[in-house]
Amino acid sequence: MRQLTLKELQSFSLGILKDVAGFCEKNGIRYSLGYGTLLGAVRHKGFIPWDDDVDIMMPREDYERFRSSYRSDKFTFIDSRNTPDCYIAFGRVCDTEKTIATSCIPWITKDVGVWIDIFPVDRVPDDKETFERIYDALLILMKSNVGIRRVHTISSSGFSIYKRLKIWTLKKINPRLAKRDPNAIVNDMNALISLLSPEHSQHWSQLCCPDVGTNEFFRDEDINEYVSLKFEDCDFFAWKGYDRILRDSYGDYMTLPPENKRKPLQNYIKFRWKE
Repeated sequence: MRQLTLKELQSFSLGILKDVAGFCEKNGIRYSLGYGTLLGAVRHKGFIPWDDDVDIMMPREDYERFRSSYRSDKFTFIDSRNTPDCYIAFGRVCDTEKTIATSCIPWITKDVGVWIDIFPVDRVPDDKETFERIYDALLILMKSNVGIRRVHTISSSGFSIYKRLKIWTLKKINPRLAKRDPNAIVNDMNALISLLSPEHSQHWSQLCCPDVGTNEFFRDEDINEYVSLKFEDCDFFAWKGYDRILRDSYGDYMTLPPENKRKPLQNYIKFRWKE
């Protein structure tokens, strides 16, 4: 099976994004471009040239509506609550017909191909110290989840000999981790997140994959209104407060990083065309 080039991966991801955005706009579901996709829209009017994924974000209420109602004749929505062997607390809209992925950090046992990430954002306590303690607890759970998932990697001919040897070694030296179920960790994350969401809080954060940092502490006024941004050959919605959100996450985000940092974030995943 031939590996997708970066351009092919970006083009396929864009097709999924268009499908998701069209469904959301037709059904009144709020979404915003997020992370590198948002940064790409602002700085490049499209993909960051070396970026290899697409991220969107939804307030929890809209995420719940989306996950229960999304229908497509081309793609499938998957998260840990609708798929028992899915090991992540957020959602992904995936291709299952034309492409396939192999990863040394598996997130699902099914065969799936190219996907885009769908992140819910939840209300969090206004007190920053309380929020940081919650965030750090979820980060510990997520790191544990990733460690267990690595040990559960299924060796594949799609991996190099070195990577297959590394997978075998991890399984041999971590027998206790091999016996643990990564679903248990993600269930703990979902349970903890469900206990939060103070009704009158004025702050939000993305808690399902807490690896950006506690600067991800959005204000109501940052995400209550939406604007349209150009991304490649289409326009998509983004939170009106995107400038403050990007500065909190990336600092001077309009300045390109050093050349040695211009690398795909998902380079541990191989996407291939099905034969």
